[in-house]
Amino acid sequence: MTTVQSILVSLLLAGPTFAASGTLKNTPQAVQWSGSVTLGAGPTTEVPECAPGCERFDLTVDLPGGVWINKPGGVEVALRWPGRTLADNLKLYVYHDGVLIASSAGVISTAQSVLIPEAENGHYKIYAVFDDSLAVSTTIFYDGLAEVEYKPNPQPLRQLLPDLAVRPQQNLSFDPVGIIFDVVSEQYPTCYQSEVDEEGAHLCLRFDQITANPGEGPMELRFSVPSNERPPVTNSFQRIYSSDGVSYQDRFAGQMVFHPVHNHYHFSSFGQTSLWQIGPNGAKLVRAGRKVSFCLTDVFIELWGQKGDGPRTYNAPDCLFPAFSSNGSDFFIQGITNGWADVYDWFLPDQYIEVTGVPDGVYVLQTVADPDNLLLEAND
Repeated sequence: MTTVQSILVSLLLAGPTFAASGTLKNTPQAVQWSGSVTLGAGPTTEVPECAPGCERFDLTVDLPGGVWINKPGGVEVALRWPGRTLADNLKLYVYHDGVLIASSAGVISTAQSVLIPEAENGHYKIYAVFDDSLAVSTTIFYDGLAEVEYKPNPQPLRQLLPDLAVRPQQNLSFDPVGIIFDVVSEQYPTCYQSEVDEEGAHLCLRFDQITANPGEGPMELRFSVPSNERPPVTNSFQRIYSSDGVSYQDRFAGQMVFHPVHNHYHFSSFGQTSLWQIGPNGAKLVRAGRKVSFCLTDVFIELWGQKGDGPRTYNAPDCLFPAFSSNGSDFFIQGITNGWADVYDWFLPDQYIEVTGVPDGVYVLQTVADPDNLLLEAND
């Protein structure tokens, strides 16, 4: 722990305080800060959301006149924190003149972000709030960011297409940790019981899949099912937004499959991972994993400190539940915001390749997004 972090923790434990303050003066430069939130510490009575523990950053917006003329956009406020668990989480709340004007409070992430549309000059209070619902830590260190983000230029009139990009795996393991969705097999302890029962798995090389969207528009999927029914398969549609900010197109994108272990719908064949052995004669395909289905959400901001990312839009656990219901149907929405990435962790069921009998050696683990080319992207 650095000296600055130690001082911050000491101040938080001593009583109400706030991290720091900063001024956003121009469009190209961002205001950035770091801090920490400790359970039960900070200005816990200042706003209702702070009760579990929080830290405050005072932001002054002092942008030049005309900054929003003919340039729709706003001030993005974002948090990110290191690590990757299903438990440790922060929430983000922004107040202006004593009124809550923006919030981002989804779980299962390592970032939160909001956009204050055409933010007026003045003083804003930004609260990083400890989420005590599932936390395993008592202090979470974070980075903060405030910057101007413009929407894509409306001209030329065009579709704002997403662009799926797979990132290298961050974790490989033969040791599933066991989660609420499933139990570890006693006979084959590298696998979950559902993987053994449904797929005959015996030796599971586990890995995460990271899919980013550096495109101009979100990767958004929509589907509907009869209210209070969960058929095993239903059609899904990709919604593509236009640069005019009004119009959009819905196109058929494949099927959503109800995942009985996860108890929610996944987009079928979103990614596929293969294992290649590297030898003197090049690469040889050894094993191919199943085409894995995903429930798409925003997990972390890939374009941190860069232009082009939107506010967190597709939150967990929202993809589990209907966005709205109408005329006897439940409507679901899931996706990956432009500038964000989704992560399917190595410890989740079906995140594996069966490697029984595969010898020791040097291998490449290759993941391909949208292997069946079902989705419309800027670059396939």
